[in-house]
Amino acid sequence: MKRIIVFVVVGLVMFGAGFGGGLVLGRTMASGDGAAVETRQVRAPGPIVSVGEFTSNLAGAGRHVITFTLSLELLNEKAVEVVQAPGWLLRIKNEVLLIVKDKVYEDLTSAEGALQFAGDIKRTLNSILPENKGEPLIVQALFESFVLQ
Repeated sequence: MKRIIVFVVVGLVMFGAGFGGGLVLGRTMASGDGAAVETRQVRAPGPIVSVGEFTSNLAGAGRHVITFTLSLELLNEKAVEVVQAPGWLLRIKNEVLLIVKDKVYEDLTSAEGALQFAGDIKRTLNSILPENKGEPLIVQALFESFVLQ
């Protein structure tokens, strides 16, 4: 009988120590004093310029077509002036069409594939556009609509 009481008392002490330690650790992490908590700054969206709607056949076997509307988030208002200039806008549309011509239907059926496609557009366009004080003009390529057939 004494052994049972000893086991119960030891069990309650262990439970109390674990519960108390969990409370202390939880409060430390929730208060923001913990080193594991990182803060990141969220940048407000820059100006957005609509490039237009694109329809193109996809590469590979099969008869697949993609239709999407593309907008570009830009660095600042000076970037808007550059991108909306008639010569640059035409080159941007041409580059987007050339990029999409190399895509295969299977590459674009997932969200990951669409994000990869948007990244390809951003990288290619930033490589042909002039920089603004060493920074690329295009922050992000955004799809307003995206349909695969």
